[in-house]
Amino acid sequence: MLPFRALFDDLAKEETRVLHVAHGQSLPQGAYLFMEAYCTEPGCDCRRVLIQVLHAETKRQVATINYAFEPSEAPFDDEPQVFLDPMNPQSEHSDRLQDAFETLMLTDTAYVTRLHRHYDMWKRVVDDPKHPDHAKVCPPGPDYGKPAFPKQPVRRESPKVGPNELCPCGSGKKFKKCCMGKVS
Repeated sequence: MLPFRALFDDLAKEETRVLHVAHGQSLPQGAYLFMEAYCTEPGCDCRRVLIQVLHAETKRQVATINYAFEPSEAPFDDEPQVFLDPMNPQSEHSDRLQDAFETLMLTDTAYVTRLHRHYDMWKRVVDDPKHPDHAKVCPPGPDYGKPAFPKQPVRRESPKVGPNELCPCGSGKKFKKCCMGKVS
């Protein structure tokens, strides 16, 4: 995922949604920028956007909202269409910002149409290696064009070492007190 502004900076400046909160509301006073980020995997049709919410006054990311354009289908049908992304920064205000996103922004058809348009613009660049901006979001390398997740599971060559077992390095210490933190 990369920010929309990585390819379309002028448009992002013009079209980023901002929520202005006055003193005495349920959120700290100030401006909250709802910045878009999209997938950089060629050929992926995830049909989602990651909304990174920044509090302008503190310059702090206070929520990350994952929004899928359509409800999930099997095998992900237990995943909601809008949720706080567990792999990205959240704060004590994230729940209220998600509520604001759902009630104020997702009810605005022009905004939702804009998200779809931005996704289409982004994917045209990501999916076309000949596009002049393609290398900005998909730099060529040894893994270029390979799926993000291999189809075959990775098999261990040796049995898994438990944290309380002796470390395989031969130190005589328990694995958790020796090499466990060094394994990637």
